[in-house]
Amino acid sequence: MKPVWILPFAVALLAGCGGGGGGSSGTVTLSGSDYFHAATETVSHSPAECAKDARIFATDALALLAHSGANAYPADLYYSIIHDDFLDFEARTCEPKVLGPPLRRRLTAKQRAALVADLPSVMAQVVRDGLGGT
Repeated sequence: MKPVWILPFAVALLAGCGGGGGGSSGTVTLSGSDYFHAATETVSHSPAECAKDARIFATDALALLAHSGANAYPADLYYSIIHDDFLDFEARTCEPKVLGPPLRRRLTAKQRAALVADLPSVMAQVVRDGLGGT
């Protein structure tokens, strides 16, 4: 069961960023919604940071799956965590393909399918792209 708050999905707007280059930084403004406050942060853009974000996303995806359905405690907390992970990943302009390896290492095929099914459509598409459409 998907929480209702997923609908007002926040969008990261990049300002002054030059793609996923090696070691640059930029300012990102995250738009707010009923559940998330707007925020402006400075983030670094590097392959190492993208790989780190992908590993964190995979770890938090396991927590989300472990605490959804009958085991919810409350699921919104874990959606908030993975939502923040995703915004960091997007703010750094990381390539979706960086998500694939850590997700394949940490989650079974069944867990990956459940994750994609439970995520908001924008996030789910990035995960699908990272997994190569699987």
